[in-house]
Amino acid sequence: MKTHLLVALAAGLLIAADNPDGESAKERKKLEGVWAVTSTARNENELPAARLKDLQVIFQNDRFTWKQGDKILAKGTFHIDHTQKPRSIDLTTTEGGGQGETTLGVYDLEENVLRICGAKPGHERPNEFAARDGSDQTLISLKRAQP
Repeated sequence: MKTHLLVALAAGLLIAADNPDGESAKERKKLEGVWAVTSTARNENELPAARLKDLQVIFQNDRFTWKQGDKILAKGTFHIDHTQKPRSIDLTTTEGGGQGETTLGVYDLEENVLRICGAKPGHERPNEFAARDGSDQTLISLKRAQP
């Protein structure tokens, strides 16, 4: 009986470690803030620097907002799994361009630099940080904006 109780307790602790109040929340918290887009490439085609001007992504709690200057381009929710290698991120657009679509991606965060590689909605999640020709993958590099 004690063994069953210990197993149940251990299982509960493992589940709690991955819930929004555990490690997942800590990892999501690292993404929170304003991020300036420094480069974007799709199918090996770089977006011109002029199109990146004032382009930002804001992560707060489990939500994201794409902005260019004062204009909101899209809003949505995101879910991360930091236990995956590479770490995964799902971005579901709820307002603006691509509404109702989910982009499956991977992300890498090192200090104040965030990279996200996402597949075209409806395609499989990338397993690397590359936007090769014909892949329909987009690689975005961001830098944390100074407050």
